[in-house]
Amino acid sequence: MNVDPIQILFHAIGFLILLAILRKFAWGSLQGMLDARTEKIAGEFKAIEQTKHELAKLKDEYQASIARIEDEARAKIQAAVGEGRRVAEEIEKQARLGAEQTLEKTKEAVALEIAKARAELRDQVVDLAIQATHKVLQQHLDEETDRRMIEAFIREIETIDTSK
Repeated sequence: MNVDPIQILFHAIGFLILLAILRKFAWGSLQGMLDARTEKIAGEFKAIEQTKHELAKLKDEYQASIARIEDEARAKIQAAVGEGRRVAEEIEKQARLGAEQTLEKTKEAVALEIAKARAELRDQVVDLAIQATHKVLQQHLDEETDRRMIEAFIREIETIDTSK
């Protein structure tokens, strides 16, 4: 294959002319399209960065809000626990007061029952003493008979049921 230098020269001149024509008519619009595309991509990157910053700001605000809500919840729980303790102490105080009142009433009732039992026992002893005296006066024979009657009376008193 034989290459002619003139043919190469014509091809080179044609290429340079084509290149000059392309530069004059097409290069500006191609460069404009490339610049517009570059600006669009740069704008999109800028918008992405701005969105990232806004998301980070929203995340920080969200976390601060969550922390504030948790603090408020903790404070409310602590207040409720304090109120519960106060109510429990009040209930315990009222229960103690009620128990003390019941105990006093019971003591009074027991004292009254004891007084009644003593009065009843005294009445029974008086009745028995009267009966014994009556028997002694009716059967006053001698000292030995009087002694036996009194001893029998004492045995009778000892066998009396005091639980009545």
